[in-house]
Amino acid sequence: MSRTLRTTLLSLTLIAGLAACGSVKDDDGDSATDAAKAESSSAFPVTIKHKFGDTKISAAPKRVVVIGNGGTDDVDALYALGVTPVAVSKDSFASDGVYPWLKDRIDTKKTKLLDTVNGVDYEQVAALQPDLILATSDFTLDKDYKKLSAVAPTIGFATAWGQQTWQQHVQVVGKAVGKERQAEQVIKDTEADIDKVRANHPKMAGKTYSLSIGNTPAKIFTIASESDFAAKLMGELGLGLTPSVKNIKTVSGSPTGELSFEQLDKLDADLVIIAFTTKDLQKAFESSALVKNMSAVKKGDYLVTDVETVSQLRSPSVLGIPWALDNLEPGFAKLDK
Repeated sequence: MSRTLRTTLLSLTLIAGLAACGSVKDDDGDSATDAAKAESSSAFPVTIKHKFGDTKISAAPKRVVVIGNGGTDDVDALYALGVTPVAVSKDSFASDGVYPWLKDRIDTKKTKLLDTVNGVDYEQVAALQPDLILATSDFTLDKDYKKLSAVAPTIGFATAWGQQTWQQHVQVVGKAVGKERQAEQVIKDTEADIDKVRANHPKMAGKTYSLSIGNTPAKIFTIASESDFAAKLMGELGLGLTPSVKNIKTVSGSPTGELSFEQLDKLDADLVIIAFTTKDLQKAFESSALVKNMSAVKKGDYLVTDVETVSQLRSPSVLGIPWALDNLEPGFAKLDK
């Protein structure tokens, strides 16, 4: 993949504005299995409305393909509901093509990894003989939908890419595969994981944070609005954005703010979280006198995480949320002091 394409994809995932692990736990015994099968068969036919029209699904899908480099919402929901897709778009930043929080879920002998970052190979998709295509996280769906829907019933995003919450993604997928009751349980399980993190760190309540990424020389991109999905998730933990980032220049009207190296002191908070795409960018950031003088840095309340953690926070998915919060645990622990 070219440097330009990698930069574009990263920007879409981490910089572009967003409007805003649990697992299925059935009762033991054959009765629970029979009940699940009954629910699934009685759910069809079903019609799902989305931006591109109404998609009718006549029977429980058996060969599901997931298209989209804009997030793993559909993939996560399927695996959380016990459905193995026949193919999914691969993680273009992982050497094995699998998102880190799904490494114990995706078996590449059963699920083909599709390289869709340069565009969808419609013939390849058709050869998989899907009976359902989930594409709610495909940020190029405006041009892909017509051809994908000619292959199989295709579900797109509700109104615009990046607008749906992770809960809404799970609900849509649950309805599409005939597992709406299980979908609600999956949502409750992940919400319980979030509540557990908050309960384990009561001293976080009322503390401030900044969440940023360094992927460009002499510039930092940071969450600048409580409307960002990452900010909403952090808010559920009791944390609030540091006030100094809320009035900075934003990127194309998104919840992401842009800071020059002369403004790095604005990132100071009770907890400063940042990811870098290269070690050189991290070194340049940490060598700044403004960074060295941050109260958070002086106290050690500074956490460097990885790009995929920030990406997951910005575009949270049902199985990725617990993984990302676990990666931030060292930072949360700092606030217990």
